Amino acid sequence: MMRSLLLGLWLLSTSAAHAARPAVPMEVRAGDGERIPVQVLEPEGDAANPPVAVLLHGLTRSKEDWLADAPPTHGGALTEHLLKSGYRVYIMDARRHGERATPEARPGQLAKRAHAGDTAPYQAMIVDTVRDAQALLAKALAGSKPPRVLVAGYSMGAQVGLLLASREPRVTHLVTLVPPHVDPVLGDAAPVNQMGGIHQSWLLLTAAHDTFSTAENNQALFDAAPSKHKARESFDSGHALPREYVDAVRRWLAEAR
Repeated sequence: MMRSLLLGLWLLSTSAAHAARPAVPMEVRAGDGERIPVQVLEPEGDAANPPVAVLLHGLTRSKEDWLADAPPTHGGALTEHLLKSGYRVYIMDARRHGERATPEARPGQLAKRAHAGDTAPYQAMIVDTVRDAQALLAKALAGSKPPRVLVAGYSMGAQVGLLLASREPRVTHLVTLVPPHVDPVLGDAAPVNQMGGIHQSWLLLTAAHDTFSTAENNQALFDAAPSKHKARESFDSGHALPREYVDAVRRWLAEAR
């Protein structure tokens, strides 16, 4: 426990070094009443109605990935750019991750069970996380209409981001980093079944040597979205993208409609 506490304090101090203001907790409740651990980082400047970004982490990771400039996500670098660009940034823990960890049902184990045919627990984790993200959006956007609502996710977070965007027209921009290929048999937890709802401006970043998705899977996902403003870029890497992906996101955000 002490080690976890020290790690958490270190990550928060890292976020403070990146951000003009430190991350602060935000009280959000899921539809089933469960508390959703959320932190908010305020942007540089004092805009009355800043753009909003919701960042979603990968499998077995936590929201703190977006506070530290370290592999595999290098999330602190992206968060720093968003804050300097005027975004209000929200980060949350997925179900069974971070502050919501459940030793009796670890996320990696649920994914392995899903591959073996026992899909229900993994599906529930993903679908409940999408609903949690909707609850966060509802609170973040209550009484306001920001000029841009960005959702960005890494790996499982990209999976959740696609599912969220397919349900949420209030999301205006979407960045998905190495989304895993999820078999259509997983129903509403599989983005390939929901791509018809992706109308947002969308950036898809993939990896040439990704063990969780093939080039064909990635192209099919990209082609299935009816978005008129979508772009794709691939890196010569595995599932862990190089830090340079942040530059690709930065360029796209500057050019995106």
